[in-house]
Amino acid sequence: MKTFNIKKFEENKGNRLMSNQYWYTLENYDVREFSFDDTNTNTKIYQRVITKEFNPFKSYYYYYDNGIISKKVLNFNNSTLTIKEYNRNGELVKETDFDKNFKHSFEQIHDFVLKEKNIDIYDTRQAVALRHDTPHSPLKKYYQIHVLKSSFVDGQWYSQPNYSFLIADETGQIVKSSEKK
Repeated sequence: MKTFNIKKFEENKGNRLMSNQYWYTLENYDVREFSFDDTNTNTKIYQRVITKEFNPFKSYYYYYDNGIISKKVLNFNNSTLTIKEYNRNGELVKETDFDKNFKHSFEQIHDFVLKEKNIDIYDTRQAVALRHDTPHSPLKKYYQIHVLKSSFVDGQWYSQPNYSFLIADETGQIVKSSEKK
């Protein structure tokens, strides 16, 4: 994903009725490519977003107007895990790891929740896991797990909230839950 094929994008954009977007599937992943104008630099920026159904990981790739990667962002639901920034030659110039600000990673929280609750936070039909860093609240760093009740109806998945709980990052333990006993 180090380069963006501008020619292929220009030839294929416009599918799914979006004039500046190109959607396709690659090895069970959904790929959405699009372009936009950067008014600060007066250049065109290209972006690729890669997702997988029911998977909380989402990758964002940004490219310079020459097709070389400028930035890669990895998210877990709405929480940014890493940002890698590149110069116009595609050389890594800066890497920010947001996991290092937390005692527990999403992987560790996944393993804990799977063991304690038999819920897989890597499956968005089962739960949505969010990470918070709130320096001015009593619970400063924590994971918020929203457990879902999902059903397959008429060929589609439908989910609704069931209950939620919080895991303190400091201890890695559940500190609050709305689960009915």
